[in-house]
Amino acid sequence: METQKLIQEAYINHLREHGKEPVSVFRFCKDLNIEEKEFFSWFSSFEAVESAYWEGVLDGVIRAVESGEEYASFTARQRFLTFGYAFLERSLEVRSLMLTRLGPLSLLSRPPFLAGFERRFKEHAKAIIEHGQQHGEIAARGRLTDLYPQGLYLVFRSVIAYHLKDQSPVFERSDAYLEKSVNLAFDILRTQPLDSAFDLARFLIPLPTK
Repeated sequence: METQKLIQEAYINHLREHGKEPVSVFRFCKDLNIEEKEFFSWFSSFEAVESAYWEGVLDGVIRAVESGEEYASFTARQRFLTFGYAFLERSLEVRSLMLTRLGPLSLLSRPPFLAGFERRFKEHAKAIIEHGQQHGEIAARGRLTDLYPQGLYLVFRSVIAYHLKDQSPVFERSDAYLEKSVNLAFDILRTQPLDSAFDLARFLIPLPTK
């Protein structure tokens, strides 16, 4: 196994077992039986190791979705929903780690260990947005359009946060929250948000029954 992969796997396993970073790079390398300079030849910090890991998880989901036979025919909304469902499915394999590392985060937090994750997401979101604009699904609003990937990133982070708190059978409410949140987001991008906003609010705050 090449050193880069060895370091990443060992670090992620440590997080899973202990729920926190190793005490130092020196101790980590000693336990791994490698020289400290080997670590720093690949990564500048523990945050960089984790950033590469989460970026890899996300990139794997994106590549799998984009390779689907029907993906090319999907609308922008369908592409984002398909990606979202695929990510929720993939997240079950690393849920305990997500609970430890992502669970405590606020929606607007930007920790260094998610830098690669955010960057890769926005690249994917930009491609979806461009597809939507080309097919008249998403409105172009000048410089405001540049903020669309950030808006979708916040939607995605809210989906993750909801999913990590979801206690419903087979996380069925997470799927529903994803669909309603994405519908609202894309209606806003198309300037028709009211019905979707009401639908999401009704989902989050059920009306009292008589």
